[in-house]
Amino acid sequence: MDSLKTNPAEVTVYSPLSAPVRHSLDRLVTSIGRSSECAIPIKDRYLSRHHAEILSSDGRWLLKDCGSANGTYLNGVRLEQDLPLHGGDRIRLGDTEIVFETDHNTDRMLSVRENVRSATIAIPVVDINHIDEGGDPTRLRILNLLATELIEDRPLDELFGFILDRVMEHLRPSRAALGLLAADGRSFVSVEVKREDPHDSSELAISHTLLTEVVEEKKALSFMDVGDSDKLSQARSIVMQGIHSVLCAPLMIGQSVVGVLYVDFLFNQRSISPEDVRLVALIARFAAIKLETTRLREESIQKRLLDEELRTAAVIQRRLLPDAPTGIAGFTLAGINRPCRSVSGDYFDFALRPHGKLYFVIADVSGKGVTAALLMAGLQAAFRIFTKSDPTPAELVSVLNVTLKENLPKSKFVTLFVGRLEIATGTVEYANAGHVPPLLIRKDEIVELGETDLLLGIVTRAEYRNHVIQLSQGDALVMFTDGVSDALDLDGQVDASLSIAAILKGMHGSTASEIAELVEKSVVEGPESAMADDVTLVVVSRNRATLG
Repeated sequence: MDSLKTNPAEVTVYSPLSAPVRHSLDRLVTSIGRSSECAIPIKDRYLSRHHAEILSSDGRWLLKDCGSANGTYLNGVRLEQDLPLHGGDRIRLGDTEIVFETDHNTDRMLSVRENVRSATIAIPVVDINHIDEGGDPTRLRILNLLATELIEDRPLDELFGFILDRVMEHLRPSRAALGLLAADGRSFVSVEVKREDPHDSSELAISHTLLTEVVEEKKALSFMDVGDSDKLSQARSIVMQGIHSVLCAPLMIGQSVVGVLYVDFLFNQRSISPEDVRLVALIARFAAIKLETTRLREESIQKRLLDEELRTAAVIQRRLLPDAPTGIAGFTLAGINRPCRSVSGDYFDFALRPHGKLYFVIADVSGKGVTAALLMAGLQAAFRIFTKSDPTPAELVSVLNVTLKENLPKSKFVTLFVGRLEIATGTVEYANAGHVPPLLIRKDEIVELGETDLLLGIVTRAEYRNHVIQLSQGDALVMFTDGVSDALDLDGQVDASLSIAAILKGMHGSTASEIAELVEKSVVEGPESAMADDVTLVVVSRNRATLG
């Protein structure tokens, strides 16, 4: 392998736990994984310690999976062998996405490492609040014009270019750039560059030392007369670009530096004064305020749209969850769902079949929110289709598992309990796929139905067992999700069902609604009433009135 013959490339890592981070590929083997020893360490529990590698080989970049448990995906297809990478390719590792880029982009700032001892002019941001009114009136005019021009609202994706156009118009630099910093403060997640010369295709590189001083010391800086300055003789990124004057100022939100405004003047001897540095720093302050207010405005709009969509989704989901059947001779039934967010990943349902059989199900999709709710809707459709063939509960769970395994993301799974009631006799057949064990209320005891099998969506071929219980008169079967058991774990007990059993004591002979309402009230009024998880209950109760 020879990295010298391979075109320059970089990757941008998008992780749900951190801001996007860009990495240059500057070695023969770039390791990626959960381990801190990897060249690109990523905090993602679904990654192996040494998950994948990007290799430089014979002038190409290759992607290699290192035997990871959850696999490496290139453009949505699981990697079975080393494959070449092309610009724009998307690599999926667990919940993390990595975008590979090779095209030479002259509109991106790149940090380089070199030593610079000090700046020609350095002004702390706390000292830039004013420009000497007795100085050049042009500077005050520029600030007034810029402030006026920035009053108008513009989309965030247009604002970068607009600000830089104004900088180019008012300051007449050779080049200007706005860059938003990644979380590490050493690289950029968003950059835009403007050039005075439309034929200029040179790459803009900001020195690492300059960037560090701007960010860490919160200073606006100027470097001048690079060719004659011993202080800057080692600043390779500046010298090689022929720059004679550089100004760089922080974009600040509160006390945090979120980016930089950079301008330079190539091949001229323009003298940079402290007032020039203050001017650029004030422009950077205007730009930061405008970028932040625009971001907040657009986030607010997006949040309102999302809230409206979630309200609509919540209405649809409430309609999907059924009312408990009534008129079932000798039985009452109840179903309750209280999402901890707008929509829920919990599910319950009933299906009344000919010949006096009633299916009932309760399930919990891992995670919360919209993704879990969408998976719940798919589970409901499958349940209602497959119960039409009158399978045993074990057969039903098996076919649901196969269906879910084909559609569930690798990081998702489902716990499920399904039963089939013989209405005439009170016999209940059931199967449990990793769900919280239900409780059976008998006359003199409360019994936990602890038998369970593998949860759904893990493996395609799984065996599920059929179990049988008898509901006598006054008995009730109480099913719930872990949102109930967690909320009612009053003493931090390992077996939270003991707390629920204590609540249900004395409820033999009660209707399903009475039992469900008691448990729900206990959750609402319990120590975890803020509900960290969705709360769902299903109760099947045999009437005491049938006692003969």
